Amino acid sequence: MSIESAARAAVARPEPRAGLSLRRLLDRSLGLISFVLLVAALEAGLWLFGVPDYVLPRPSQIFLALVRGFAPPILSPSQYYVNIGTTLIEAVASFVLGSAFGTLAGALIVEFRSVRRLALPYIVGLQSVPKVALAPLFVVWFGFGIESKILLGVLLTFFPLLINTAAGFSAVERDRLELMTSLKAKAWTTFWMVKFPSALPFIFAGLEMAAVYSILGAVVGEFVGGNSGLGVLILNRNAAMDIAGSLAALVILAVMGIALQRAVAFARQRVLFWAPSNDALDTRDPE
Repeated sequence: MSIESAARAAVARPEPRAGLSLRRLLDRSLGLISFVLLVAALEAGLWLFGVPDYVLPRPSQIFLALVRGFAPPILSPSQYYVNIGTTLIEAVASFVLGSAFGTLAGALIVEFRSVRRLALPYIVGLQSVPKVALAPLFVVWFGFGIESKILLGVLLTFFPLLINTAAGFSAVERDRLELMTSLKAKAWTTFWMVKFPSALPFIFAGLEMAAVYSILGAVVGEFVGGNSGLGVLILNRNAAMDIAGSLAALVILAVMGIALQRAVAFARQRVLFWAPSNDALDTRDPE
């Protein structure tokens, strides 16, 4: 065997299973390892430079604030349980309603030219208005309950679904539409069997954005006026100069956003198993 043949054989030789498993384990643990290193660096840096707690507390102090916040009594308004429940209800309701209305509006705008000409200018104009400016009006109109927060969240989640749905229905391959026409399929059959499945990857991309925007809408509404929720808790902790408690609530919000986004991504992987881009946001190596 020549040297060149031996080199090619060495390259073609598969990596040992133990080494491959170790590399995959390291790749999947990279996010956790980098997080631990970042927390350790912040802890050491803040302690070393003597940064005051009221400016930026150390991660250990934020962790202690989390522990205190989850300590009994469960129904206390100063604890996390009731506030997490309120914000989660507002966010999930905003996500469901805004996604449903946005998907429906996107499909109608593409399918019916009259609807597009009539409604699209109003939708774009409403989207151009800062939602923070609308939040005080919603509180005046709908009160301090969850209704005003849900409506604000619906406005935030509506537009991403509308745009992605419209893009998905507009991107259907013309060959498929011509095939359905040649088969004399009805408009509803073409919509349900061709257009809607082709638009699903776009719709799920909008759903992942809407999952995050729904939490943003709930918290912004709570900032303007609310009786409970993590936004109200953050304002109360800031007023009491409890910066560690405020940051602990922000950590909970971040975890909620990640959980909702990953839930949508999980549903996407199950529904769009046939789509080549169903794991576009998954950084794991294929098996």
